[in-house]
Amino acid sequence: RYNKKPDKEVKKKDIVTLLQKSSVLVPGKVSTKTTSMQGEILEGIDLQFDVVKDDGRARLLPVFTSFEQIPQDYLDTFSFVRINSGKIYKYIEECDNIRGMVVNPFTEYNLEIKKKQMSKKARTRGISKAVDAGEQEAIVVYDNKKYPIKKTPFTIGREGTNIEIPESYISKIHVVISYKDGKYRIADYDSTNGTKLNGTALRSKVYYEVRDGYEIELSDKEKLLVYIN
Repeated sequence: RYNKKPDKEVKKKDIVTLLQKSSVLVPGKVSTKTTSMQGEILEGIDLQFDVVKDDGRARLLPVFTSFEQIPQDYLDTFSFVRINSGKIYKYIEECDNIRGMVVNPFTEYNLEIKKKQMSKKARTRGISKAVDAGEQEAIVVYDNKKYPIKKTPFTIGREGTNIEIPESYISKIHVVISYKDGKYRIADYDSTNGTKLNGTALRSKVYYEVRDGYEIELSDKEKLLVYIN
């Protein structure tokens, strides 16, 4: 499950070089046993990182580089923290029972290493993904206006987004809607005042499926409806 072979040879040094320049998503479970409240701030929250076994020989720390790579059942089970990869290397060095990390354990075969300098067109390719014409079409309705989702990621926020809500309680990028495997998904983009989907509060940067008729609520103030044909 964790050791799928890449479609092409990937050298270890290339992976190390890539990781040293990036941040990674690390799964874990939140423990509040030692939590205390200091005014409006929670202190002492413990994040226990997930650890996987490599044929029973070594304990490895799984990491991801984007939320799109993470299966839904894994998203439902763990919380995720984005952290500089250098801190992860240091953490592994300090842990006697962890021997290394496994990159994108579920989607290793999608890893691509680019050695040559890419053109500007190549660098931006794939950042915005058009929704296939034959697939379901989605429309977000806000303030009696319709906003079709023609490509993803589709963003909602205070400014510079597909739907702009210029209010101080709305974060600059509040939520992100993506499209993958025939499904629309939404994630709160680490907003200040939070997001609800059909009344359920979303965890930050965790994707949830969006279906026809679902209601998105931002900061307990602004409501949007999603229609999927």
